[in-house]
This record gives sequence, structure tokens and C-alpha cells, in this order.
Amino acid sequence: MSLNRYLRLPHAPDCACSVCWSRREMANPVPSPSTRCAQCRPASARPIRTLQMGRVGGVWKPLVSEWTVEPASICEKHTPPARPAKWWSVAYQDSTSAPSEQFPF
Repeated sequence: MSLNRYLRLPHAPDCACSVCWSRREMANPVPSPSTRCAQCRPASARPIRTLQMGRVGGVWKPLVSEWTVEPASICEKHTPPARPAKWWSVAYQDSTSAPSEQFPF
């Protein structure tokens, strides 16, 4: 039997190989914690007034419009946590660059 024919053989229904396991896991997706709920609303923009029209490909289309923008609204559950303080800080050193008690490095 050639390698090509061997690779195309069907797997057993209870096969535990990584390919079959991945297929089973992908068939049952679990909602991600970052998936938005009904209370979350994405940002949106929509035109409210057309200011200039023009022919594009023989069809009249708006070229310039006034838009209204609605900011996103994210519920408390999906609001990302505040970023932790950075572990490093920038120390000011003047032109002497000599170590001191305050900055011994």
C-alpha cells in the first residue's frame, strides 16, 4: 500500500489521535469569555445627511455625508481589567551619570 493511500484511511470512531481530538473539540465550540453578551454594544457609525452626490459607474451615490458615531458600550463583566503597573521605571540621571544612594545602578 502506498503512503498516499495509507494517509487517507478513515480513523476509527473512537480514535484518540490529535487530529480526531481536534475535530471533536472544534465541533463543540465553547463561548469565549471575550464574546460579547446582549448588554455589550459595538461602536457604530451611520450617515445622517448626504452633502454631495455623484455618479459612480453610472449610478448616483453619496460622496460626502455627515455621520453620527455611537461609542461602544461594554458591560461590567466584559470590561477588561486595569493594566497592572509596569515593573520597570525610568530613572532620571543627569549628565554626570554617576551612581548615587537614590539610584545606585
